[in-house]
Amino acid sequence: MKSQRNSSFKRARTEEAREKRRNVILDAARGSFFEKGYQNTTIKEITDRANLSIGTFYLYFEDKVDVYKCVLLEGIDLLESHLRKSVSDFQNESSTAKLRLVAKAYLDFYRQNPEYFDIIAVLNLSEEELREKRSRISREIDKKARDVIRFVQAVVREGIRRREFSITDSGAAATGLWAILDGILVLFHRRNLTLLRQDLDSLVANSIDYFIQGMKIGNAKTIDTEPLSSIASEV
Repeated sequence: MKSQRNSSFKRARTEEAREKRRNVILDAARGSFFEKGYQNTTIKEITDRANLSIGTFYLYFEDKVDVYKCVLLEGIDLLESHLRKSVSDFQNESSTAKLRLVAKAYLDFYRQNPEYFDIIAVLNLSEEELREKRSRISREIDKKARDVIRFVQAVVREGIRRREFSITDSGAAATGLWAILDGILVLFHRRNLTLLRQDLDSLVANSIDYFIQGMKIGNAKTIDTEPLSSIASEV
């Protein structure tokens, strides 16, 4: 029994040490990506920053793409948490109010975490090698991204149930609303809104209100029939 306890203790210590070292590499990579971007960051720079060898890096990550996507997944996790918290204390509010809160939460996330937003945007905008979908981390990213859209969809579906929105396709509406937010923030990130003399807060608020108004005056023939209880955990 004593030898088993010692073995378990040593294994726990070893696993803890491995996790700690992995986090050291991840912290170094995050700092480099935030400062220099994906293209200008090298594995050697990451390992120098972490005070570890390149060989040690490959014990924990397959390549630069792998560690970059781990940072990306952190960003999406943080975004989802931010969105959910934005409506957690407003469950009795209208779905219209919740969508406005979600939009504001995304804007707040962007302002508080511009580096994470930049990493999320890069995956969608450039670097062909970042687009592969077969790896475990890529599948996790896809799932988490779908979770974010499903969360928005749940708010829209709730609005359909309450007869706030006269539409039938909550998925298309959620995707469209998210595309508007993404597009505005990418334009702002590229400083294009400055050229157009558009204020970010006003543009987000007005665009979301226009979209919501469109959902309210839509001519729906059928109503989404999924039970409200099935989406309660999403909203």
